[in-house]
Amino acid sequence: MRYELVTLTSKGQLTLPKEYRDKLRLEKGSRLAVALKGDTLLLKKAQAVEPLSDADPIWDMVGMFEDRGGAGDVAGEHDAYVALREVAGCKES
Repeated sequence: MRYELVTLTSKGQLTLPKEYRDKLRLEKGSRLAVALKGDTLLLKKAQAVEPLSDADPIWDMVGMFEDRGGAGDVAGEHDAYVALREVAGCKES
């Protein structure tokens, strides 16, 4: 793995090398998820996730099969999970 040296400003900002921005197609307003693993700061391009619309054909299948595994409200739980991930993992600074 190759490392690039960047400098942190007094406001805590840094500039990502152009090569990396180009490879990830990052532009002004792009969002990054940030995580800390030991003394390593991890950045990951955040992808927007849109919840299913009411018109999505998948809703026609809801209730077609018997709930043997206790799946419950999978769509609602999924939307709640996505929302929590956005709030917890992609806070704006």
